[in-house]
Amino acid sequence: MKIAIIHSGNSGFFPRFYKSLVHAIEQNKDEYILMVPNSGRNKRCMLPHQYIWGTRLNWFIHSRWYKITGLQDIFSVFETLHLLHLLHRHNPDILHFNIINDKCLNIPLLVHYANKCNIAIVWTMHDCRAFTGQCPYFDEVNCNRWKTGCGNCPQCETWIDSTHWQWKIHQHWHTAFKNLTIVTPSQWLASFVKESIFKKNRVEVIYNGVDTIRFAQKSNFDIHSKYQINKKKKIVLGCAINWESRKGMAYFEQMSELLPDIYQIVLVGNIDEKKKKYLAQKNIICIGRTSTLDEMIAWYQSASVFCNPTLADNFPTTNIESLAAGTPIVTFQTGGSPEAIDEKTGIVVEQGNLQQLCEAVKQIASHRNFYTTENCRKRSLLFSNEQYKQYIQLYHQIKK
Repeated sequence: MKIAIIHSGNSGFFPRFYKSLVHAIEQNKDEYILMVPNSGRNKRCMLPHQYIWGTRLNWFIHSRWYKITGLQDIFSVFETLHLLHLLHRHNPDILHFNIINDKCLNIPLLVHYANKCNIAIVWTMHDCRAFTGQCPYFDEVNCNRWKTGCGNCPQCETWIDSTHWQWKIHQHWHTAFKNLTIVTPSQWLASFVKESIFKKNRVEVIYNGVDTIRFAQKSNFDIHSKYQINKKKKIVLGCAINWESRKGMAYFEQMSELLPDIYQIVLVGNIDEKKKKYLAQKNIICIGRTSTLDEMIAWYQSASVFCNPTLADNFPTTNIESLAAGTPIVTFQTGGSPEAIDEKTGIVVEQGNLQQLCEAVKQIASHRNFYTTENCRKRSLLFSNEQYKQYIQLYHQIKK
């Protein structure tokens, strides 16, 4: 079987997701290619079996046109024809979409090609953008307009609010694939998909996985010496690739004033220098992105508790990495974040409730004999890389 994986950009979660997925594909002796648009990030982070379609000029034009009009997915005609030419050469049995609504494709052309060639589609939705008029998440503003057609968007990021017309485009063309199966990495997202324009399509839940064996191995990286942290301190760890507002940085700022001195908050991920200096004044250590996986594992393993006050998320991979390293979790009742933990591996608190968040952090850090490393690692096995074998089973099932 031949699988063509299509995604907009090799950054964030995707390189690990892709490598784990193709490992399962290779184990089953199937063939695969990765199709990505021509952009700087896709050339800087080349992945195995990668093919690039289109030009960078087109990406720039499509992005600017989207910023002005609020519309996408109906431009990039010649670039999409180039993609279809590459696909025709490889003759795939399955098209596996990931994030494709990102100013790089003409969806009507893709629909016509897939239906004409009788190609089955697996679409893994990592956020909500495929069934809204624009936004990847609507939790923060508690918006339900995506159910009826969007418009008057409270989060509009373009000069013209065309979210109603973009929703109409999605409604018409995204549902036009003859053989479409939706996959979500959380029950939370699946529940929304079933209420959306895709309510007539098959929806499956396949959780993301991590290398649980690697995260469970003892790291030799001495973070206490490198960052001069007293070993008696109880580390409260937060982690994000980029600390945008929806990741909940503001709650760490407020917790720093409420937690006793025995606690040390550490944030891993990209934070601008001005913000780092401000947080340092609140005794919050910001280390940027770790240089090696071994260092990241050391942070997880050294923490007393992993805190994830996310305000909008699907199924955070950081949660399962923390569990695999043996560290329990405190998270808000946000998206699919609570699905990673049970009563022995973490605490879920009401979204936005700072007092509950602080109490939960202290509860776990003071009762590690209950929220044990063993419990966490056992729980993480539900989200190992074995998850990706479910994709292989799905490919072969829908192509029969």
